[in-house]
Amino acid sequence: MRTEEEVRERIARLEAEYDDHDPPSSALEEEAEVAILRAIEELEWVLEEYDAESGFTT
Repeated sequence: MRTEEEVRERIARLEAEYDDHDPPSSALEEEAEVAILRAIEELEWVLEEYDAESGFTT
């Protein structure tokens, strides 16, 4: 399982990579992007946990 610090670093890397390709045009757009990236990271974490516990494969 990833630590909170690792998750935050991953989110920061995703934000930076996303902004490099498509910089936000407003503060609202920036907030939406951050929320989406956090949701993606949480989903990845849940899937990794589920996979580790049950042998689920994707």
